[in-house]
Amino acid sequence: MLNVSRRGFLVRAGQLAGLALGGGMPALLSARAGVEPDPELMRIVDSVIGVDMHSHAAGVLRSMPESDLAGRMRQGRMTAVCLGHTADGPVVHRPAEGRNLVSREPVPGELWRHTQARMDFFDGLVGSQGLRRALKRGDLEQAHRDRAPAIVQMIEGCQFLEGRLERIAEVHRRGVRQLQLLHFLRSDLGDNQTESPEQGGLSALGRDVIAESNRLGMVVDTAHGTMRFVEQAAKASRMPLLLSHTHVTPRPRPSSRLVSREHAKLIAQTGGVVGIWGIGAPTETLSTFTDRVARAVDAVGIDHVGLGSDVGGTRHNIWSDYASFPEIVRLLRQNGFGAEDIGRIVGGNYARVFNAAC
Repeated sequence: MLNVSRRGFLVRAGQLAGLALGGGMPALLSARAGVEPDPELMRIVDSVIGVDMHSHAAGVLRSMPESDLAGRMRQGRMTAVCLGHTADGPVVHRPAEGRNLVSREPVPGELWRHTQARMDFFDGLVGSQGLRRALKRGDLEQAHRDRAPAIVQMIEGCQFLEGRLERIAEVHRRGVRQLQLLHFLRSDLGDNQTESPEQGGLSALGRDVIAESNRLGMVVDTAHGTMRFVEQAAKASRMPLLLSHTHVTPRPRPSSRLVSREHAKLIAQTGGVVGIWGIGAPTETLSTFTDRVARAVDAVGIDHVGLGSDVGGTRHNIWSDYASFPEIVRLLRQNGFGAEDIGRIVGGNYARVFNAAC
């Protein structure tokens, strides 16, 4: 883990350097300002594998693509986005303000048909935007070398299974390589954070889903799971686990989506990665986001922290545009991280987990 006092010194040095280079402005400036970007910063950006571990960009929760995902990734020099739909999407109500709510119980087969339709959507998105799918070990590194924007196709919530394990192999065949076990709708896989726990953590079916995901070669994501759920998943999985989008905080409130240091360390002990959420209040900025990343590193170590924007998943998102990826790198450097540690945080840690699983 980066020494905090040393990083504090580097933070101050980075702030002074930014003022000197930009006349009081950040070293990385927009093209509109007519100032060339900091060459050292862009060297770092080009050298790292940039991955967003959890995203609903490009309209994947809706019927039609809404943005040029590949173009924004190229502009920001991002390598990959873990992009997916929500399996319980048809029964989750997303109010303009407040937390998401389950509006009704699904009818039999509804969520499986929804997931099959989303698979077709992804086929069209990949074809129309020239995206690659990362499917096996080494694909992220190759996409980085080729400067070719890639997606790791994922599903948030396993409600589409309806108890049928063979459906995991079917979505794997359709390109899915990251499976988040839980979402908002109560699940027969185990307890989620936003409902009262009823199953004591991970269920027997949940253990079977983890075993099948390990066998097929899919990253297992424990986001939305209670601490007890994650503790049991860590024992059940043969591979490092992901917790793709959250914040690490000393005392999470009941039913909060945030996690304690002890909760996050369960993921780190598997060799896995905790993704820091891009969600925040409308007044918060990318600087707030990277400060949270730095605190998470202090909590669980440099090898176990990544980025999980949740773009498209909520109304207020601090990191909503992949073209701003160089600004995240700049702010991490301003927080005292060197190039190697920045590389781990922004994608190297995730690539390690992906390669182990796939």
